Amino acid sequence: MRYAPTDLGKRALWMYFIAPRLAWASFEYEAQTLFGGRLRGNTADLIQRCIYYFGTWEPHITQWMAASLRPGDGFIDVGANIGYYSLLAASLVGPDGPMVAIDASPGIFLELQANLRLNKARVRTVHAAVSDRRCRLPVFRSPPDNAGSTTTIRDGIIEADTFVLEGEVDAFPLGELLTDEEIRRARIIKIDVEGAELMVARGMAELFPRLRPDCEIVLEVGPHRVIAQGETVETLLKVFTDAGYFPYNVMNDYSTRDYLPPVKAEAPRRLRAPVTEQCDLIFSRRDVETLPTRAAPRT
Repeated sequence: MRYAPTDLGKRALWMYFIAPRLAWASFEYEAQTLFGGRLRGNTADLIQRCIYYFGTWEPHITQWMAASLRPGDGFIDVGANIGYYSLLAASLVGPDGPMVAIDASPGIFLELQANLRLNKARVRTVHAAVSDRRCRLPVFRSPPDNAGSTTTIRDGIIEADTFVLEGEVDAFPLGELLTDEEIRRARIIKIDVEGAELMVARGMAELFPRLRPDCEIVLEVGPHRVIAQGETVETLLKVFTDAGYFPYNVMNDYSTRDYLPPVKAEAPRRLRAPVTEQCDLIFSRRDVETLPTRAAPRT
């Protein structure tokens, strides 16, 4: 799929042969991403399966990040999972860019550390949850086919017969987990916390004035999870808009449609409609219609 000399027929090959016959087989692997990082994983998991077959995950976000991060920039990965985005950022910011990868799951955190060690990546790792206050939170591990759904939120979020209580973890507002330099130099903060978005956002209130003006925040939003906690998506968005950020919607199709050639990256577009489905938003202080997905020339 990845190394054939031509893209002709790849889509048909995937749809009619690999997907129905091979793609759901579960096996351990070590594979290289399109940006050169190496990851160990298992094809039973959605994210790890895409990385194995296609060398990438969430292509539109990946392309936007590749266009946004420059050498020396900082990157904060909240809900780092197995480390795909941390390794992507490491390949872009170089040895001088301060980087932090945070994950609450004890099991996933070990996988994250192993993948960072495999690449000798200079990323500070933190085993903690991010919230709006200091507390202890439970960690519910999701089924093996989608480990990325692991969450610290119970009510209305998890299914008791498929999620397993993995333990408890200390939780802090994001600013308490970062150094002054990591805050000051952060160019992108990526947040993927499976239902805890509003708590994380509220805990960032004192952080916003300390961020550089061009810092942008990527946030996965699940409206059904927010509503299940008695809150609204509008409340979540208001935390960021009150701090001077504009929301942009970035395409993210979890089918393999966007992974098969021809693939054309779509720029994040200004959010103009209510959020009713799970989506990924980028919050930026830039007041434009679309965010660039091509790196600006160096000056």
